[in-house]
Amino acid sequence: MGIPKIDFSGLNSSDPSTEKWTTVRPQVMHALSSVGCFEAVFPPCPPLYGNTVKELFALPLLRKKRNYYGPDYPFHGYMSGLPGLNGFETLAIRDAPRPEAVREFAEQLWPGGNSSFCDVVHPVAKHLYELERIVRRMILESLGVAKYYESQNESQWYLFRFSEYQPPSKEEKEKNIDKKLGYYSHQDTNTLSIIKQIQTDGLELKTRDGDWIVTTPSPDSFIVMAGNSFRAWTNGNVHAPVHRILVGGEMTRYSSILFSVPSENDLVEAPKELVDENHPPHFIPFSYNEFCRFCASEKGAKADDMLEAFCADSKAPEQ
Repeated sequence: MGIPKIDFSGLNSSDPSTEKWTTVRPQVMHALSSVGCFEAVFPPCPPLYGNTVKELFALPLLRKKRNYYGPDYPFHGYMSGLPGLNGFETLAIRDAPRPEAVREFAEQLWPGGNSSFCDVVHPVAKHLYELERIVRRMILESLGVAKYYESQNESQWYLFRFSEYQPPSKEEKEKNIDKKLGYYSHQDTNTLSIIKQIQTDGLELKTRDGDWIVTTPSPDSFIVMAGNSFRAWTNGNVHAPVHRILVGGEMTRYSSILFSVPSENDLVEAPKELVDENHPPHFIPFSYNEFCRFCASEKGAKADDMLEAFCADSKAPEQ
C-alpha cells in the first residue's frame, strides 16, 4: 500500500489550458480528498542540493542559532533539543522564493554571506513554489472557486524549512532501538507542504483506517501534503493526514519543506461557494496564528485531530 503518484512534468501554473492539465487535475483532487498526500514527479532539484543542506547543518551551533525571526515567530527559525527528539535540528527561511530572503539568511550564518549557497537554494525554493501553485490552482478549479486563486497568491507567504534527523546512536542500538522518532505524529497547520527527502526515507503517513504506511518517493520526486488550513478553507474537501518521521539504519536523514502559509491578517474561512444547506460549514473561521498557538499547547498536542479539537475548544463556553 502506498500513496498516489502523479506526473507533473511539462505543467506550468500560468497555463492551465493544456490537455495534460485537465488530465492531471482530477488525479490531484482525488489524491488530496482521499489521502491528503501524493508523490509528485516534477523536474528534479539541482544535484548538489543535498550536499548544500548537509553543509548547512555542519555549521557551528552558535551560527545556526542566528536563524531567528524575533519573539513573535519562535517556531520560524532554528530549533533543536525538543523533548523526545534526540538528534533533530531544523532551520528555516521566511519567504525563500524571494532571492533577497535567501541572501539575508546566508548573511546571518556566514561572514559576508554565501553566494554559492544562495545560487543553489533559491532555485530550489522557486521550483517547489511553482509546484505548490500548480497543485493549489488545480484544487480551486476542481471545486469551482478558481476566482480566489490570485487573491490567495497575494495573501499567503512561504516558509522553507531544512531538517536533520540523526539515526539511532550506538547506545540506542545496544538497547534494541532499530528506529527512533525523528518528529512527532502531527497534522500540518498550513495550506500545502512540498517535501523533499534527502539521503534516506522516513516519512510515515497514517491512513484513514489507522494504519501507518512508509512513503518511498524516488530521488527525483516530491511529496505534496495538505494541511489543516487548506482543509478548513475547502470546507473539508481536502484531507490533512496525520504523519510522523521515524529514522533507522545508519544514514542521517535530511529534508527540505516549502510550506505555503495563510496570511497572519486574514481569517481562514471557506468561501461562500463551498457552503450551503447540503454542505454546512465544518469549521469555524479562525486566525492562523491563533490556531498555531493552540496546536503548540498541551491540549492541542494531545489531540488526535487538531482542527476538530481547536474548533470544539473555541466553541466551548468560558468557565
